[in-house]
Amino acid sequence: MAYSSMQSSSGELFAAGTKESTLFQRVVHWINERIELYRAESELNHMSDAELSDIGLTRGEIHMAVRRSV
Repeated sequence: MAYSSMQSSSGELFAAGTKESTLFQRVVHWINERIELYRAESELNHMSDAELSDIGLTRGEIHMAVRRSV
C-alpha cells in the first residue's frame, strides 16, 4: 500500500530542515503528502471489517494509524 512507504517531513510546512529550497516547493510537497494521506485513509475505509481485522485495525483506528505510519 502506498501509505506505508511514504517519506514525510512530519507535516511541517515551514520546517527549517526540509530539503526543498523554495516556499513553493515546500507547499507542493506538503499538499502532495496530504493527498497521499487522504488516499491511504480512503483505501482503508473501503476495506471490510474482516480485512481490517486481518491487519490489526478497527475503523476507529484508521485515521491515527495512517498518520502514525508517516
